[in-house]
Amino acid sequence: MLRIGIIGAGAVVQGAHVKAFLGRTDVAVSGIADPCEAFRSRVGAALGCDRLHGDYRSLLEDRSIDALDICLPHFMHEAVVLDAFSAGKDVILEKPIALDLGQADRMIAAAAKAGRKFYVALNERFWPAHRKLKEMIEDGGLGKPFLATAQLIGDELRRMNDPESWKGDWAKAGGGALIDTGTHIVDLMLWWFGRPRTVSCQWGRFVVEAPGKADDNVVVTLGYDGMLANIVVSYACASDPWREDKQVYFRDASAHVTMDCDAPLRLCRGKEAMRPVETEAMASWWEGSVAAGVNHFLDCLQGKDRPAYGPEASRDTLEVILLAYRAAGEGRTLPLPARPHGFPGARHGAVDDESPNDP
Repeated sequence: MLRIGIIGAGAVVQGAHVKAFLGRTDVAVSGIADPCEAFRSRVGAALGCDRLHGDYRSLLEDRSIDALDICLPHFMHEAVVLDAFSAGKDVILEKPIALDLGQADRMIAAAAKAGRKFYVALNERFWPAHRKLKEMIEDGGLGKPFLATAQLIGDELRRMNDPESWKGDWAKAGGGALIDTGTHIVDLMLWWFGRPRTVSCQWGRFVVEAPGKADDNVVVTLGYDGMLANIVVSYACASDPWREDKQVYFRDASAHVTMDCDAPLRLCRGKEAMRPVETEAMASWWEGSVAAGVNHFLDCLQGKDRPAYGPEASRDTLEVILLAYRAAGEGRTLPLPARPHGFPGARHGAVDDESPNDP
């Protein structure tokens, strides 16, 4: 039996993570830590766990706990993850990996030194339509893509406008819409197409009024050899329901991904009407993909599966996001540096990637 401790009991845990744990008979949640009593009590009641703590260090001291599911604000990631490795725990961490590359590198190195497993949850890789589209791109049957576009239209105005909330705070979140949910879109582009040559960006804080907050709207362009990828993320669209759409264009075909669970992936050839592409069924694009990712890593912790990617993939995504912010600040397109020689996980994102944190 794998025994898990949960650190951070906010919305993502209360929904998708709880769903994943409730579906397991080989995993037990042995403790929950959150400074908010209402949050930890809610998750404890849902999971039948009465070992509730206000301080996460109580879980580090519990020798019965094998691994920690960490779902905290971005600025808390490094300290808690390093404490977890020092305590001999494996870690599942919600995205983004860190605020900067130094933090990411220290966590990855600490996991390797301690011989612990370290997984960063990038749930959109587990949405079946995204996985199927990756297969179609790599298969080559549609030809070479020349353009990819993605739009994320959301509303985070309540928390972004709250001066007391960490959401969108430069110091606590590392940025706004781009580093937060935009992490998923950037990661998908890197997963589908690899590292870009160049990055350009424009962002604005057009609607959010709270001081110290970052981008509520952002546009990023990734430049590849013979291809462009354009990403639009908004946290300011209060009038619309949350939606995400992605499109990939080939010479004689185009692929379209939506949140429609009945037909999430559609293909258009020539001038024909779009037709659905069969994918694995999933009842909820967000909750379902988050739970699928958590379940994958629970299997990996037990040696039942190999990790689909290592923490280096999340580091790559953060590197592009930080370069995008820099490009916007300097008002120019910037090259993405080549990976240092011998950098772990050089074959970014491949299903058979080896992680230095796994035997």
